[in-house]
Amino acid sequence: MFELLPGAGVVLPGHAGTLRFGTGERTAAEALARLAQARPLPEAAWAHTARWGDVEVTVRAARATGGAGRPPLGSVVLSRGKTAPDTAGGTPVVLAGIDLFGHPAAEVREALGGHWPAELAVRPADGHGHLTSVTLHATAPPAPAGRRARAAAEAAETARAVAELEPLWTTELDQWQLLEAGGGHLPCRRGEPQTVLMICHEAVARQVTAAMLAAGVEVVPAQP
Repeated sequence: MFELLPGAGVVLPGHAGTLRFGTGERTAAEALARLAQARPLPEAAWAHTARWGDVEVTVRAARATGGAGRPPLGSVVLSRGKTAPDTAGGTPVVLAGIDLFGHPAAEVREALGGHWPAELAVRPADGHGHLTSVTLHATAPPAPAGRRARAAAEAAETARAVAELEPLWTTELDQWQLLEAGGGHLPCRRGEPQTVLMICHEAVARQVTAAMLAAGVEVVPAQP
């Protein structure tokens, strides 16, 4: 069971300890490694990921503020990967005693009511089906005022995330393949089809896939 502690971090299962916001990359990576085999992701600051049951755990650095040194842990993403949104998850991800992956999203929102933390972001955000991904941030993201400002902020965030993954189709092009899956493509390390890079943001995933295809990254057919 994973337990979300808004403002503090995420308690890991298997006596692996707690991912605490504000800790450095090494501490976060060591906690993740106690859970399962972890690997780094090609992001501008730093990120590491590991799998426990049907949940992919990704730890990411906080947004850089221009200070000296590498930024601390800023967010934890828990994703169900290939699990369909019309089914419940197998590994509990708990907030305030409620399994976020174990019940339809609408029921989860109703049960949490006014206790929904501002630091929590979920997918899908429309409330249909079961949640497939939850992200707990160290602090609540600033809410842009107005529809245009919100759209601009979302576009800027998408562009930043895509730019951070640019090595996949430039400097590290020969290290990656695209695995056909579910009518789309998933980036995976060449020769290691199980090391899939899960991109939880749909718009980012589409743009990254398009860039990799345009750059000529090898496409691997789905396994029968």
